[in-house]
Amino acid sequence: MARSSALNDDLALVPWAALAIAFVAWALANMDQSLFGYAIPELMASLNINLNRISFIISASFAFGIIASISIGVLTDSWGPRVTLPLCLAISAVLVGFQAFAPSALIFGALRVASAGFSAALSPITNAMVAGRAPPRLRALLLAVLQCGYPFGWFVASVFAAPIMARAGWRPVFLVAFAVAPLAVVIYFAMSPFARPRPLEAQTGVALSAPLKSVFGRKYRVVTILSALAFLFYGGAAGGSIFYMPAFFHVVRGYSPADAARIVGASYGVGMFGYIAAALVSDRWLTRRDTAVTWVWMGGLAFLATLWLPRSFTADVVAFGVTTFFFYGSSAILIIYLLELFPPELRATAAAVSGSAAISAGFMTFPVIAVLAVDHVGWAEGLSLVIVPALFASGLLLVALPRRTDAERGAPAAA
Repeated sequence: MARSSALNDDLALVPWAALAIAFVAWALANMDQSLFGYAIPELMASLNINLNRISFIISASFAFGIIASISIGVLTDSWGPRVTLPLCLAISAVLVGFQAFAPSALIFGALRVASAGFSAALSPITNAMVAGRAPPRLRALLLAVLQCGYPFGWFVASVFAAPIMARAGWRPVFLVAFAVAPLAVVIYFAMSPFARPRPLEAQTGVALSAPLKSVFGRKYRVVTILSALAFLFYGGAAGGSIFYMPAFFHVVRGYSPADAARIVGASYGVGMFGYIAAALVSDRWLTRRDTAVTWVWMGGLAFLATLWLPRSFTADVVAFGVTTFFFYGSSAILIIYLLELFPPELRATAAAVSGSAAISAGFMTFPVIAVLAVDHVGWAEGLSLVIVPALFASGLLLVALPRRTDAERGAPAAA
C-alpha cells in the first residue's frame, strides 16, 4: 500500500512543473538545432556545400532521428524520462557545439546527423511526460504550450545568431550550444520525482518489453498507420520548407543572411500564438481532429501566399508569421490529437512511432524532393509544388481517423 501511494505521488506531480522541465529541454534542443538553418547561407559558401548536399545532410539527420526516436521512446516507457531526457539533451548539445570546429563538409554533416537524431528523440519523451501528468481538462493547453518550445527555440536563436553571424560568421554561433550541456545536469536533478518509472505490467498487463507490439496490435494498428502517414506528409512539408526559408529569403528576396534570420526568427515569435490558439479552439469549438485539419490546410494556403505575394521586409515578416501560426503551429494540435488516441502507458511509444519517427521520415525524404523541384522550376514554383500538396494529403489522412478521441468522449482510458 505504501509503494502504491508513493507511485501515485510521483504520477500526481504538479502538471505545471512537468511542463516547465519539458519546455526548457525542448526549447534548448530546438535552439541548438535551429542554428544549422540560420547558418545555411554562409555554410554553403564557407564549406563549399551546394543545396543538394544540404538536402542530403537534412535527410540523413532525420533518418537517424527515426532510429533514435523509436529506440528512446520505447526505453522511456520502460525506464522513465529522468534517464533519457537529460542524456539526449546533453549529447545533442555537445555535438552541435563541435560543429563550430568542423574542418570539412563531411565532418560537419556527420556531427549534424548525430546531434539531430538525439534532439528528435526528445519529442516523444517530453510529450509523453506532460500528457501523462496533465488532467484531461488541461492536457490540450499544456501540450500546446510545450510545442511552443519549438518556435521559441528558433526565436531565441535568431536573437543572438543574427548579430553574431553579421560580425564573426557562422562558426562562433555553434559554440553557444556548449552552454546547454551543463543545464542538462541541472534538469537531471530537477527530475527526481521521475526517478521511478511507472510499472507497465501492473497498470495494464502489457509486457514491459512489448510496447511496439501493442501499438501495432489489432486494437491500434489502423490508427497507428494512418496517423503515421499523416505525420509523414506533415513532416515532409515542414522538412521541405523550414530549413530552406532563410536561404529562400536570402536568394529570392535578396536579404542578407542576418536579415533572413531576423525574418524567420520574428515569424516564429508570432507563430507561438498559433500553438495556443489551436488548443483553445479544440477545447471550445472544434474537435481535436477538425482543428488539426483546419490548421494544416490553412497553413498550406498561408505558405503559398508567403512564396508569391510579399514585396517588402514587413510583408515578408507578416506573411511568414501567418504561415507559422497555422502551418508550423498545427504541430501542437497534431501531437495532442495523436497522444489522446492512445492510452497513457503507450504514449511515449506511439509518439515515437506515429509522431517523431514519421515526421523524421518526412524530413528525411522531402528536403531532397524540394531541392530537385527548386533546381528544375525555381524556388517559389518548386516549393509550391511539393509543400502544399503534402499538407493537403496530411489533412485528408486525418479525416480518415476518429473524429473524437476517448478523452473527448469522456472515456476513462485516455484520462
